[in-house]
Amino acid sequence: MKPINDEMKEEIFKMVSTPGIEIKDIAEKFDLNLDELMKFLEEEYMKYNLDFGRRICCRF
Repeated sequence: MKPINDEMKEEIFKMVSTPGIEIKDIAEKFDLNLDELMKFLEEEYMKYNLDFGRRICCRF
């Protein structure tokens, strides 16, 4: 897997949250294959528990 530095990480998260940009577009921009990018996003999701806010909000 190609190492993803902090600068790339910040740009990836900006692009993910931008409407109209697809995951495959992000992979092409950073010269990553789709599996590498999805693995990175999965690791970040698990590391920071990005679902926590949604669970609190939708619990009731």
